[in-house]
Amino acid sequence: MKFGKWLYNLTNTDQYILVGYFIVGLGLSYLTITALRFWHQKIHGSNKYSHAVRTTPFALLGIAFFFATILYMSTGELVTRWIVEFRQ
Repeated sequence: MKFGKWLYNLTNTDQYILVGYFIVGLGLSYLTITALRFWHQKIHGSNKYSHAVRTTPFALLGIAFFFATILYMSTGELVTRWIVEFRQ
């Protein structure tokens, strides 16, 4: 199934879950980049020739998309089933 058809065939519950996972992925992405920045600073110390690690939007959204995909593939069906049963 193509990505566009898959997105079109999602229910509203699935879409809300994907948005929620993406928001969680943004938080995890920011924590990951912050941890990597701290690790880089720890290794290089105060070396004036080491480059600075910055949180760019492209990296933040790219890593968030990766985390959201992993979360949805691993727990999406379970969470969808749980929410549908909870609403009935």
